Amino acid sequence: MTRTPHGTPLDGPRGPRRPGRLVATLVAAALMLGATACSGDGAPDAERGGHRQAALVRAEAGSVPTTTTVTEVTGRLPAARRARLKKDVARVVDGWLDAAYVGGDFPREGGFRQAFPGFSSGAKDEARRDLRLMTNVGLAGRIDGVDVRRRELRLDVLAVRGRPVGVTARVLLGFTTSGQVERRDRVQGRLYLARREGAWQVFGYDVSRGRS
Repeated sequence: MTRTPHGTPLDGPRGPRRPGRLVATLVAAALMLGATACSGDGAPDAERGGHRQAALVRAEAGSVPTTTTVTEVTGRLPAARRARLKKDVARVVDGWLDAAYVGGDFPREGGFRQAFPGFSSGAKDEARRDLRLMTNVGLAGRIDGVDVRRRELRLDVLAVRGRPVGVTARVLLGFTTSGQVERRDRVQGRLYLARREGAWQVFGYDVSRGRS
């Protein structure tokens, strides 16, 4: 099952999708700051090219690093803040991927309700209702290992007055399992993040999972 930021199922018949909280949060932030965000902010060519360079963030749970790229910036965001943003957001996303899918010892039972360290309280509640989608809880007792094949993260950023205020993180995780269940899985989708109390938090998601 796939969830919108509001937790509306996307499988089966679909009604009109309600605007996500990300839009309301970011628009409000922009209005309060009196800024007009636009693509192509007049940044130097070197800076524009720099935000597309991939940063390799070593994942604690395996030898395959997360390749993190800032693919689009709406507004102006200096190169130094882009670099810091990639590290900060990748740390949050990696925390989820490691705790939910590829970290720890297998086989194991339970232990996945704490797999969302960088999620807001509301997003945690929603994700805990989606444990089979958002974690490896359905396989953990029948596998003895996870081998990561791909970890990719692409960031679309909204910046106001030179500071990032919201991020849509497009995630791709590919891994194989060994043991009683041997298969290759692919987890992909979007996480919606905002900065709260000095840290980036996931407050919504739209994720799918399947065999690859």
